[in-house]
Amino acid sequence: MIAANRMVAGLGAATVLLGGFAFYAQRQEADLRGGATVRNVALTDNARTSEVKGAVTEAVNAAFSYSYTDPAKSQNAAKAAFTGKAVQQYDALFAKVRQEGPAQKLVLTTAVTESAVQSLRGDRARLLVFADQRNTSASDGKSASSAAMLAVDAQRRAGHWRITALDTFSG
Repeated sequence: MIAANRMVAGLGAATVLLGGFAFYAQRQEADLRGGATVRNVALTDNARTSEVKGAVTEAVNAAFSYSYTDPAKSQNAAKAAFTGKAVQQYDALFAKVRQEGPAQKLVLTTAVTESAVQSLRGDRARLLVFADQRNTSASDGKSASSAAMLAVDAQRRAGHWRITALDTFSG
């Protein structure tokens, strides 16, 4: 009789433990299905991924290129493509170019060579962008090339992707 009671108690305890584990496992599964892994469609929605990559590439190429003969062109491109804190970040990054560009007769060409969408959730995206930059000073004929890398946050508003934040990894 005592052995039977112990067996019933042991089976009851095992049932409670297994029920608790089943509940825990179901909650974990629900979190994964409804969580960030499923909502991030960067790898599954090729059309949206291509759309945001194209828009960000175009914006970076235009805003980070500069010619002393038409300095407003890059500024206008930035106004059209940047919003929020990206505006101040761009102004800080490009201040020296705008300041010294006319005197040096500077021509800066930026070309995105590669980009990758890290996350794409609804109307928000985060990209890693690699670009080549070539600057030429017409005043002394010197040229230099460099590589650039930045993380870009973008948001789709009114049917257009706009850059909301820039990270140059400079600290």
